[in-house]
Amino acid sequence: MAEPIPGIRATLLCGFLGSGKTTRINRLIRGGKLEDALFLVNDFGSINIDAELIESRDEDVLRLSNGCACCGISGNLSAQLREIKDWPRRPGHLVFEASGIARPRPLMELFDAARGYALEAAESLVDASAFRRHRRDTAIEDIFTAQIREVSRLRVNRAGWLEPDERDAVLREIAAVNPDAEMIVESDEGAPPPAARATTPAPAGPLVSETVNLPHPVDVAALETLLTQSAPALVRAKGTVRADDEARTRYLVQFAGGRVSRTATRYGHTQALVVIGHRGGMLDSLLEALRAL
Repeated sequence: MAEPIPGIRATLLCGFLGSGKTTRINRLIRGGKLEDALFLVNDFGSINIDAELIESRDEDVLRLSNGCACCGISGNLSAQLREIKDWPRRPGHLVFEASGIARPRPLMELFDAARGYALEAAESLVDASAFRRHRRDTAIEDIFTAQIREVSRLRVNRAGWLEPDERDAVLREIAAVNPDAEMIVESDEGAPPPAARATTPAPAGPLVSETVNLPHPVDVAALETLLTQSAPALVRAKGTVRADDEARTRYLVQFAGGRVSRTATRYGHTQALVVIGHRGGMLDSLLEALRAL
């Protein structure tokens, strides 16, 4: 009698918009600790993989020389999981990056029901520097809290960006939301980028997502100023742009936690910015200004 094929070990990676999920995936890939792993990610182009690691690439799958692979998430996750299970080069471990506004429990139930998978861990990334602000935001507080309460492991980052007394208080508040979870506090390197100082409270409108195409080179400093000034309404922005400098440098631009950053990158064939924020006049003004760049 043939031995049963062991289930694919699965790790669910959750966390609110801008909490550091992509950074976590990049570290897992570069660290090489997960062998024969498939990283199922939301934003394929934002995964920063060293060129020497790339073994082959097609439209759907990026295969690496360390035995791992990256793949974008399709619209029907259940069907995609069934398809992956039947791949000739079947992964031994799957790391799934959830949407930044996804609740963990339905995804955990989906993996529990999926044949051929064994959910080993459900982990949420928590940005300590944004924790109190998100808890006060009535439009997102319910989802944000669920992402902490419904998992078995919390990975807290950016705690080092806070003053010691505030850091200790925030860590206690995070632990109080889910006292049963294992909590790992990451050691943060480097100083944080300057935070936007919101002069008005966040609007109470629902969260909406818009994609702004930026096909022409842009003034990146002006782009960063627009994002920073829209902090009360803007929750998250992420995308790849070309600068209007002589080299036409390509940058990955991100806004999260009231902070904007840019990183030179070779990846990202589309010049566009995904903007997520509270519906209303301030967000509409930002979108109009971005399209005029």
